[in-house]
Amino acid sequence: MPVRLIAALAMAAAAFWATPAQAAKCPPPPNVTGQTYEQAYETLHNHFGYGVVTVPDPVPPGTSFVSSAETLSCIEFKITGVRVYLEGQVPDLTGMTLTAATAEAEKAGFGVTTGQPEATGEWKVSEQTPAPGGRLAYGQAVSLLLDGSTEVPYLIGRTVEEARQTAADRGLTLRGADDARDDQIVEDQSPPGGGELTIGDAIDVVLSDVSLVSPPVSPPVSPSASPDDSPSPSPPESPQPEESPEESPEAAPTAALSGEETGSDFGVPPGLALVVVAAALLGLAGWKARGGRRAPDRDHDRRREVRLVSRADPSPNVRIHESRGPRPAVRLHVVPDPGRQEIREGLS
Repeated sequence: MPVRLIAALAMAAAAFWATPAQAAKCPPPPNVTGQTYEQAYETLHNHFGYGVVTVPDPVPPGTSFVSSAETLSCIEFKITGVRVYLEGQVPDLTGMTLTAATAEAEKAGFGVTTGQPEATGEWKVSEQTPAPGGRLAYGQAVSLLLDGSTEVPYLIGRTVEEARQTAADRGLTLRGADDARDDQIVEDQSPPGGGELTIGDAIDVVLSDVSLVSPPVSPPVSPSASPDDSPSPSPPESPQPEESPEESPEAAPTAALSGEETGSDFGVPPGLALVVVAAALLGLAGWKARGGRRAPDRDHDRRREVRLVSRADPSPNVRIHESRGPRPAVRLHVVPDPGRQEIREGLS
């Protein structure tokens, strides 16, 4: 039994003294620091025939660079394996939310760290170390500086449902609308739109009691608009005939063919008046046929005249007035339009 124990101790001592010596005699690997992993692998494996072990393993996607390398094994002072430590380029995480930045960093093979324990997943990255494009060993963390401020949206005039969604898009919540209906309207908010809050804070809102589905409230009717007090619409005024006897035939009343109604002192019977009118018309027609000229009348300015105004009535209406001269005189003007003839008095 003692012999066996002594032999075991001797073998252990030999192994202890032999291993450091052997390790110390293994040469260092070729310098591949700073090369990409593809370049280092070409040198170590394809050129020298060394086995290559990476840290981490497997190699993360994207471009990796060798940060350091060491001899893994050797036989009779000849290298048989090399261990290489890799690092990668840090992606640009600025502007992302903490949740999105964490996912992007882990995809690239890194972790994240922040010194802001109050930060939520909606806070955004304002700065990072290393800077975007810098190199960091895989598995280490990118240090992030987060900004939790966000602009307060304008909510006045929106429904509660729209206001909740708009606030949630900015990482905010509503306070004062827990039991509100979705169709109620935001009448006021604090802080006002355009200000700043920290993501996760709440906006105080004042809601209207009237919802969109409520029937609209009719405005009060003023006394002047009351149906009882409002004046009844007056009928449209009928056009009044013009007072000028020269332009409006309708203004002159139809006169009877009696001497009293015509203003004549001679008492001319109606039959005689018709004969006079007929004779005057025949004479006037002949005068027109001869050229329509008449000799100047010296008493023209002092005498009244009687005109015939054409109307669409074939029955004549004659008014005879007494002249101011020494002898009776009747002056007629014939209008070519056939039909009713109305005699009007006027100064010639």
